[in-house]
Amino acid sequence: MTSSIWYRLTLPAAVAFGAFSAGHLIDEFVWGAPAEFHLSVEAAEGLALVYMLALLGLTVAAARGSRTGLAGLATAGFLIALADVLKHAPEMVQPGPWRSGLVSEGLALGLTLSALLTGVTAIAALRDPRPQTES
Repeated sequence: MTSSIWYRLTLPAAVAFGAFSAGHLIDEFVWGAPAEFHLSVEAAEGLALVYMLALLGLTVAAARGSRTGLAGLATAGFLIALADVLKHAPEMVQPGPWRSGLVSEGLALGLTLSALLTGVTAIAALRDPRPQTES
């Protein structure tokens, strides 16, 4: 029996989610987000490490067929997509370039879309009655 198409789509979406997360986190540091939230550099770096480890752990768990990993990816995907839209959409619609222009906009948009795609495909994989991995 083969695994769900939704499951097979969740894993590349989660990898893209991780890649855009890393790029967007770097962009956030370059443009002073830790100071904006009154965080020390050390605290912000610690939070970034915990976030990336959690996302990687959820992706590995989902790749091993864990329903908990899929549920975690769905939750993380929807929450990060919502947070990114709420934080950056108002800034991006202002006249003129935002941050470094197309690069910053591409990282923010890529993060939002890959997070949302991860959430949608993970929920669909959870709802599919077929097994998560090849038998």
